[in-house]
Amino acid sequence: MAPNTNFNSVVCSPIEEKKQAGGSEKTASTAVDYETAIHHAGQGKFQFGVMAACGLYYIACAFQTFCISYLLPSAECDLRMTSYDKGLLNSSPFIGSLAGACIWGKLADSWGRKSVILTALAIDAVAAILSSFMQSFWPFFLLRLVTGLTNLAAIPVCYPYLGELHSSKYRSRALCWMEMFWALGTVLVPLVAWAIIPRPWLLGSAEIGFRYNSWRIFIAVAALPSVLSISAIYYFPESPAFLLTKGRHDEALEVFKHIYHFNTGRPAHSYPVKRLEMDSSLESKGGWDAEDADQKKESLISRLIGTLSQMADLFRPPLLKNTMIGLLSLFSLQLGYFGFGMWFPELFNRFEEFQIAHPNQTASVCEVVAMEVQTPQWMLDWQNENITNADIDCLDDTIQPQVFINTFSIGSACIICALLTGTFVERIGRKRVIVTAMTLTACCGAGSYFVRSASQNLALSCFLQAFNAASFSTLMSVIIELFPATLRGLATTILMNISYIGSIVGNIVFGALLDVNCAIPVFLSAGVIGGCGILCLFLPNNKNAVIS
Repeated sequence: MAPNTNFNSVVCSPIEEKKQAGGSEKTASTAVDYETAIHHAGQGKFQFGVMAACGLYYIACAFQTFCISYLLPSAECDLRMTSYDKGLLNSSPFIGSLAGACIWGKLADSWGRKSVILTALAIDAVAAILSSFMQSFWPFFLLRLVTGLTNLAAIPVCYPYLGELHSSKYRSRALCWMEMFWALGTVLVPLVAWAIIPRPWLLGSAEIGFRYNSWRIFIAVAALPSVLSISAIYYFPESPAFLLTKGRHDEALEVFKHIYHFNTGRPAHSYPVKRLEMDSSLESKGGWDAEDADQKKESLISRLIGTLSQMADLFRPPLLKNTMIGLLSLFSLQLGYFGFGMWFPELFNRFEEFQIAHPNQTASVCEVVAMEVQTPQWMLDWQNENITNADIDCLDDTIQPQVFINTFSIGSACIICALLTGTFVERIGRKRVIVTAMTLTACCGAGSYFVRSASQNLALSCFLQAFNAASFSTLMSVIIELFPATLRGLATTILMNISYIGSIVGNIVFGALLDVNCAIPVFLSAGVIGGCGILCLFLPNNKNAVIS
């Protein structure tokens, strides 16, 4: 990043130092609120570091979400997948994330943000590596469900974790810039896939019932970002906001001192804040120790009832309005991003096939979709009862290079848009960015009906995904401020993971209606996104909101 941005280390002028020195006398004798404490800790190297660590998680999530799309042409013969199986496998991360929606959110508010992230990533890495050894579809599918249950389901915890380590002035910018890491992941996935999958690497053979070929190696390598993310996040502290919700005042203060020392280079004991404001209910309980003892006495049933009660709080006043707007908006964005997005490679392939069959001719999306696809030879061989598994050659199955190039272009467009969004979001206004970006996403989605070439389809795809990503990251920066700290982890995971139903619905709608009448899924998805863009006009205008 450029050294002249506002997101640099704190360097105080002599006048500011005097102000801080004067302010330190007050903060030493009086308790300060959370925003004042994080402001005195400064903004600089620590925030850059934690953003990079969380960014690795985003890259890991992109790998686990999109790696399936690139191995399907190579793996469908090995795993004997039908079109239904491929659709099911493509949706496996989202299906798994629905099962983990409540689990990780509740644990994030009970165990801590950092603990949940590390646990989820560790399970994800093990499941991903094990899946590469599976020789049949259903064991492979079940392990991919586990990666969705952990990696994708727990990533919403990163939003409160990262947001709580930034002051209100920089929070929106940081969360918008995080979208660059997701886009970077979508760029790296096709590059790594292109480097590995086409290679004729093979251990074992069909005769012995074990094949470990290039696409399996790609699956194992795709777990590497999860391992790197564990190593990076391990060295950062727990969120002080979480520690305060548990009455752990001294630990929270130590975190602020650590951030202050890391950003300014000054001794931790010179941090001007000496006391933090505590929730009166926690103080009356005697702090963390009393609460911890009470929790140990709770039965499993009472904890379950408590979790359900917290979930119910999200769906009744005063939080009901925020919950519904956030849920519907995220649903529409997921429907657009994964509904449109997961079918772009298929449309790219069909455009390429059309141009090969009809050079120098143009066609609409509907005309391209209507083309008949030739049944591959290995699928015909399966139907021959006299041919065994050992007789079927799966080595020629691979993905077309143009798919990698197109996906790389889309990811690059998303990186540029995320950088611009993070830089100018506070000047423009978050609500304006969300509504404008969602409206442009809807227009690009509807416009895809009118494209007449592969190059036009690629250009529109880049704009659609870039605007969608910009609206999503900005919306998440607003959502984390709409809920109190005691419910923030649960709220973000429930809203984000339930919204993944949008991605499942998008895939099903496109798959079911694309060959029937391609205009229906295109305009239906665009209409849903545009409608929810209008709904976002009712979001509260909470610029520089204070985290509770």
